[in-house]
Amino acid sequence: MENIDFEQAKNYGITTNHQLMDSGELRFRLNSEHGSSYILTKAKSEQYWQNSHVHYHKKELYLIEKGWVIIALMKEKVEFIKLHENESLMIMPNIPHNLYISKDAIIHTIKYGSEDTDWYPYPKLDEICKKSDISELI
Repeated sequence: MENIDFEQAKNYGITTNHQLMDSGELRFRLNSEHGSSYILTKAKSEQYWQNSHVHYHKKELYLIEKGWVIIALMKEKVEFIKLHENESLMIMPNIPHNLYISKDAIIHTIKYGSEDTDWYPYPKLDEICKKSDISELI
């Protein structure tokens, strides 16, 4: 077995992008030139909503390693699904969604199905999520 360094990975179309989000959340990304990506999210030390968004072409798989999340899905009406450790959920294209993340959660996300960035804000769902009574959802 031989290790591959960052430059060699780039030659294979693989890059990384790690960020400290404005919210305090940490995201570690592994990106493919074909548009697929893997993201390791390390939540901050308090519960919070992310930003609502929609993908028109990509599929998104969430796997919860530690903690829990509530996923808001905007279909005919808003549906809230709670995922615990070792549970996962696939979100198909054209479904606006948002995550409420427990403190110190660890989440694995896989996005695939399009070469485009394909991330569009969905403020209408943000309004609904922020007005939701979280204590009823937990």
